[in-house]
Amino acid sequence: MGKWKKYIFKDISKFIDYRGRTPKKTDKGIPLITAKNVRMGYISEEPKEYIATKDYEDWMTRGIPKIGDILFTTEAPLGNVAELTFSYKIALAQRLVTFQPLKDDYISNFLKYYMLSPIFQNELWSKATGTTVKGIKTSVLKKFEIPLPPLPEQKRIVAKLDGLFEKIDQAIVLLEENIEHSQDLMGSVLDGIFDKVTEDYKAVPLLKHVDFIGGSQPSKSLFSYKLQEGYVRLIQIRDYKSDNHLVYIKENSTKKFCEEDDVMIGRYGPPVFQILRGIKGAYNVALMKAIPDEKVILKDYLYYFLMNGKIQNYIISISQRSAGQSGINKKALEAYEIAIPSLKEQQKIVNTIKAAIPKIERTQEITNQNLDNLKSLKSSLLDQAFKEEL
Repeated sequence: MGKWKKYIFKDISKFIDYRGRTPKKTDKGIPLITAKNVRMGYISEEPKEYIATKDYEDWMTRGIPKIGDILFTTEAPLGNVAELTFSYKIALAQRLVTFQPLKDDYISNFLKYYMLSPIFQNELWSKATGTTVKGIKTSVLKKFEIPLPPLPEQKRIVAKLDGLFEKIDQAIVLLEENIEHSQDLMGSVLDGIFDKVTEDYKAVPLLKHVDFIGGSQPSKSLFSYKLQEGYVRLIQIRDYKSDNHLVYIKENSTKKFCEEDDVMIGRYGPPVFQILRGIKGAYNVALMKAIPDEKVILKDYLYYFLMNGKIQNYIISISQRSAGQSGINKKALEAYEIAIPSLKEQQKIVNTIKAAIPKIERTQEITNQNLDNLKSLKSSLLDQAFKEEL
């Protein structure tokens, strides 16, 4: 790399590692930064978690973070990198490593950009271990070679990337806002339809015509990671997003099954109260099935009703905190009312909603593609920067 010199990571940076410990969390106190807060290139203030002020000194014994430090997620998710920019006191949680310069070999922004680059990320993932969840051992990370040019060249590259990324990041923010608006558009369509239905038809408690049946949680010792005769898929909330975590159990080990058209509810979050469908199998304890009396309520009608903004906001606002996650308050759900037109009218309503969905999905698809293009552009610029082509 010309004038660039390669350094062993542990020789140029202090590693502050809080893995293997779990702090006691409180409702207020010192903000706690976890792996959930560290995103790709920035730190999110959500979710907000805290440790007690009186526990800070006892907890932060491995090192105190300061402005300019680089935070890195070692697993779940692996490889997110961000610079610490908060001026107020924070605590660090597990699954995070913080990097502080040992000498004047690098400026923090340069290290951040290098760790965000495809060169570093590709090496990281190639050396990660784990089956279900990929992670990197600190002992392995410490041996990574970090290429560093002289400080003036580091500053030039950082200034160039800062200038380019400022415009790209502004565009990304706008696109992400557009995605939120398009998602809100679906909610607005449903709200308008079900507001009208509520005006025109009598409402009754959901529980009168709908049962909510929770799932079961077989022991992990019974899991199979390939489909065998006599086995069925065990469905978890994450499975509605991808097929990356396929798990199977013996069909006779549970009585909780669902079909593709069944209305399923994610009991825990974030986000809490996800309305899901489309997979056949057994379902686990994080899900419950909404079973309507189909002589009175169509499954499709119930599915879209549970997605409307009024009930979503109602359930989410009173959701409980359980084991660090938001969980559905079932009593509140059962007490909520649903307006029930005739089955024929329900089908008309469902058809109206289905007609609107392709237009909304097309808008989301275009926006997501533009967002992916901008992220790819950032990755390409980082690649050029660390191949001395920028």
